Amino acid sequence: MRRPDKNSDSSTKKPATPVAPSDRGALRAIAKPILDRYNGLAESTKAEYRQIMLRLDGAHWHDYATARQLRNPVALRAAWRVSMAHWLSEALRESEHAPTAEARTAARALARNYAAQLMTEEQYVLPQKQRCNSKAKRSSLAGLPSNWRDQLLGAIPSKHQLHCAMMVLTGARPEELGKPIELRVLPDSSLEILIQGAKVSDNTDAGQTWRRLTLRGGLAEQLRQAVVRKGGHITVAPKQGLGLQKAIAAAAQKLGFQSVSAYSLRHAFAADLKAQKADPDAISLALGHVSRASKSRYGSARNGRAGRAILLAVEADRTLRGEVRDPKILFADQPSFVKTKRR
Repeated sequence: MRRPDKNSDSSTKKPATPVAPSDRGALRAIAKPILDRYNGLAESTKAEYRQIMLRLDGAHWHDYATARQLRNPVALRAAWRVSMAHWLSEALRESEHAPTAEARTAARALARNYAAQLMTEEQYVLPQKQRCNSKAKRSSLAGLPSNWRDQLLGAIPSKHQLHCAMMVLTGARPEELGKPIELRVLPDSSLEILIQGAKVSDNTDAGQTWRRLTLRGGLAEQLRQAVVRKGGHITVAPKQGLGLQKAIAAAAQKLGFQSVSAYSLRHAFAADLKAQKADPDAISLALGHVSRASKSRYGSARNGRAGRAILLAVEADRTLRGEVRDPKILFADQPSFVKTKRR
């Protein structure tokens, strides 16, 4: 884990940092109980904390949670406090053994900074605006006719139809249409689609670098037949800029779908999977998530259509994080597998 910057507590609105003691014994007394509690934890909890520390990479837990709109950052804060207590102890050790008086003074100042951050009590509140925006995107599906996506595909200009179909069929983010998407026909008459992920961070292991979906039926069958005519494998060229999103919004307005946007297609894809009673982990991976909890903000089974294209399998780059809700739930009446690996 990377040592945090000495000013890492200043980028979000938090209470004024208290003045830390200067006595080494008093500073040790701040770190010791935190480290003692950590040492008494189960090995599985320690491993979880170490993974969180690596994801934080020196960032303040409050900044990290706010930027990602995390709803329950309790473990994040606890792991951060362990990390800060560790660096406080290391700074005190340096203040005793540094070769020069200047280095010892600098180490003592660093220790006091870490202690001051540990003494600060931040209250984390998820901004209400973000909650409303997420709810608004999901609620845009309410009241739409059952064939609204078919109508949208028929109304959008032909130059955008294939990319729009990719969003309907896979729930791809608009940003992911800015990268090549590979379509391949499989021997069992299904269609395999490889998507290069967006919102990906190697520092925090956020997002799936890539994901591969295998689908059958509905729009997947229409595209499969088109790919067969092209030799069984095609690459959909990237579409940069906001032209596709604007075209989707304009077509929706023309059809009278007032609240529909490009992201509505992503929510509808998640809603279909929930209506099909798909494996919860498959839904997370198919959406390109790493957190199991993220899918809860996408779609609702009551707005989905169980009869649309069936997701047979999904493969992705990174292992999912978070609680397994019900590992026994599988795709309805379909063979399935969920797989993650490093390519």
